[in-house]
Amino acid sequence: MAVVSYCSIASLQRTARILSSILILVSPTIGPATAGGWKLVFSDEFSANALDRDKWATRYIYENETLDHFKDEVQRYRDSHLLADGVLSLIAKKGNSGHFDSGMIRTHQTFYYGYFEARVFLPKGKGIWPAFWLLGDYDRDGKTWHPPEIDIFEYVINEVEDQDTMLHSGAQDKAPASVFTFVDSSFNARRHQMRADAPLNAGWHTAGLVWTPDRIAFFWDGRLIYSRPYRWLRPDGLLGPPAQVILNFAIGGAGWAGRYGIDESAFPQSFKIDHVHVCQFTSSNEGSRLCGGSEATPDPAQFSYEADHGDMPKPTFLPTLASLARDSSGAVLLPHDSPTELEVSMKLPDDTWRDETIRILLLDETTNARTTLYARTAKQLGPPGVDGTIKILLSIPTLPQRGDFILLAEISSKGRETQGWHVPLACDTGVKQPIKSRSCRLLILRGR
Repeated sequence: MAVVSYCSIASLQRTARILSSILILVSPTIGPATAGGWKLVFSDEFSANALDRDKWATRYIYENETLDHFKDEVQRYRDSHLLADGVLSLIAKKGNSGHFDSGMIRTHQTFYYGYFEARVFLPKGKGIWPAFWLLGDYDRDGKTWHPPEIDIFEYVINEVEDQDTMLHSGAQDKAPASVFTFVDSSFNARRHQMRADAPLNAGWHTAGLVWTPDRIAFFWDGRLIYSRPYRWLRPDGLLGPPAQVILNFAIGGAGWAGRYGIDESAFPQSFKIDHVHVCQFTSSNEGSRLCGGSEATPDPAQFSYEADHGDMPKPTFLPTLASLARDSSGAVLLPHDSPTELEVSMKLPDDTWRDETIRILLLDETTNARTTLYARTAKQLGPPGVDGTIKILLSIPTLPQRGDFILLAEISSKGRETQGWHVPLACDTGVKQPIKSRSCRLLILRGR
């Protein structure tokens, strides 16, 4: 054991007090230290041979979920991707239409708050614009709002203002530099831009964002780059709809990436994604120090928060009770000579759901014809049971022919049926499908 003089001890104590004061002043913590940790609520390691369509869409939510570009971007999103060796590559290449064919992924599942992480290998070439960001999904009534939006990162190379060593990160509200509570020396808070010493497209990097009810913090390879106040609000000042996670590979756009042209000889190029993780903070023993095992995860004790929800409450359809025979695929076999009685179960999130119209339809997969079997407003339903479940008794008429049919449920906002504004639903019916959708598959039916 080393021997230390009383004078040295006093000196060490003074030094410790000074260092402690400095640490308090520059601490980038978002919330008080607390028990708990990160709970993994979404992940994809891209280890399958094909993209998981129950997790991901490949077009934007707008224009009935078919929009394939914004403004004057020159790419058109197609299913231009490849999965190999545990990596998803979004591939941009010159197409036959004069545009570039490129790829994007967008989560069906939606979120409020948490830690969002992607491990990526960025592309090269003048005119590129890959991004990792959060965008508002459908709100309670089926509308979309913009803002809110958080750009976790945008990697633009136009070879003048934006080089391969620069990365943009920020929220749609364009906060002034004065509001940032922590800024790394590599980040220009006025331009919302990080600058590295070497090209950022020369190897793998991990981008992460902590989003809490009142703040955001951006991380690059596990290093905190900035933190600042932020609230996820619609233009009318109300809380925005929950967020989708998007990774896309845009090309051009005269206002930014394509301002000085596009080097077509640099293509094809790939925006590679090794994994996507979403974790939400929990004070329970379900929490972990790491999010999905990633060593880049920020300390949850330093970035804890409290929220009464992690997603927007949605009407939820549950497994349909049918005491009928099923085939090996799980499809219900319907008799051809008599109607079939079924019981559809659902839960509504609260008593404000009164004017929405609940529809249950029969979709003929051969002809794509839709037959409405049930249509009532929420206030016309019977009272829920003690567990909050509402039961709908349904009679399916004799099928007109043999074949495959799908029993679908939809809920539309009052007066919006002809505009296609459908309330987003949670689908927990036992039928394989996205967890969130504008319609839920209740049963697969097969005539016989």
